[in-house]
Amino acid sequence: MANLQKKIRQTAVLYNQLINFFWSILAFAPIVYFCYQYLPLKILYIFIGISCLVIFLPASLLSEIQLSQSSKPYTRIGIRFIKKYTQDGDLVNRFIKSQHPQYKYVENKQSLKKLIGKSYMQEKFHYLVFVFFVCITVYAFVIGMIDWGVFLTFANIIYNVYPIFLQQYNRIRINHLLKRQTS
Repeated sequence: MANLQKKIRQTAVLYNQLINFFWSILAFAPIVYFCYQYLPLKILYIFIGISCLVIFLPASLLSEIQLSQSSKPYTRIGIRFIKKYTQDGDLVNRFIKSQHPQYKYVENKQSLKKLIGKSYMQEKFHYLVFVFFVCITVYAFVIGMIDWGVFLTFANIIYNVYPIFLQQYNRIRINHLLKRQTS
C-alpha cells in the first residue's frame, strides 16, 4: 500500500512539473531573451531585488487585496477554463486518476487546510514574478520598445494575473468546503 501511494505521488509530481515546465518556458523564454538583449545587468539586479520584496507580504494582506470573496467574479473571467490547464488542475488530476483510480487530490480536512497555505505560497510566487514582469515591461516602454511592452503585458496576464486569481478562487472553494464539513 505504501509503495502504491509513493507511485501515485510520483505520478502527480511528474504531471505537475511537466505542466509547470510548459507554462514557465512559454512565459520566461521571451523575458530571458529581452533581458539578455536589451536590459543592463545592473538594472536586472535592481528589478530582481524589487520583485523579491513581495515574499514578505503577509497572507492577511493577500486576503485583503483579493478580487472578491465570492467565486462568481472569478468564473466570469474564465478561471474554470484556466484551472483545467494548470498545476493540480483538472487535466493533471484526470491523467493521474486514469492511471490510479484510487487517487484523491484532497483526502481529509487536514489536507484542505494545507492547500490554503500552499495557495498563499503560490500566490506570492506569482506576485513576485508579476512585479518582475511589470518592471521589465515598464523598461521596455521607457526605451521605446512598444511591441515588447505590449507582448510582455500579455504574457504577464497569462502567466501571473490569472494564476493569482486562481489561487484566490481556490481558497474561496476550500473555505466553503471546510465550512460545510464543520456544519
